[in-house]
Amino acid sequence: MIRYFFYFFLLLFINACVPVVGVSTIGIIKTGVEVADDPRSLGRIVDDSVIEKKFLYKISKIDEKYLLKIKANSIDGRFILKGNVETIDEKIKMTKIAWETNGVRSVENIIKVNDQSSLTDKAKDLLITSQFKVALIAHDEVKSNNFSFTTINKNLYIFGIARSEDEQKIVINEAKAVQGIKEVIPSIFLKEDLANNQRIAN
Repeated sequence: MIRYFFYFFLLLFINACVPVVGVSTIGIIKTGVEVADDPRSLGRIVDDSVIEKKFLYKISKIDEKYLLKIKANSIDGRFILKGNVETIDEKIKMTKIAWETNGVRSVENIIKVNDQSSLTDKAKDLLITSQFKVALIAHDEVKSNNFSFTTINKNLYIFGIARSEDEQKIVINEAKAVQGIKEVIPSIFLKEDLANNQRIAN
């Protein structure tokens, strides 16, 4: 019990000490995995939150526009970057900053460059995302809150923690079954592997 109080006050302390990068970052800082359903330890959640905030602070010092353009998520130090930028140099720069952030163990960059998608294409992407979300929520063997996902140009990107290999397979199969999808790009880690200290290949 003392340990949980320690982590609770540590989280409060971190939120107070980490530089504020603007009110617009409140939604960006969230990991996309709800704490109540997160299989990670509270200490690990705190560490990942600190990693995300360090990265956001670094890119805000370059230009605050990146706080709206880039989304960064960390699970056990595995870092994923999403969003849109104008040039390939910006994408490379975001990757470099992510790798240089303390605590990051791997980086997966799915930032899009000059996304020229039409309104029709964006509507199709939204439909794919919505259909997949409904499929996960309806599946009794899947903890949908442990996954976040987005669709870009009909490619469905999935990020999260699976409690077992069976759950991992179910999530991927449900994604592939969505109508209109082009490709499924999963970044799903098994709960049992989160303590593994080996760097994961992108």
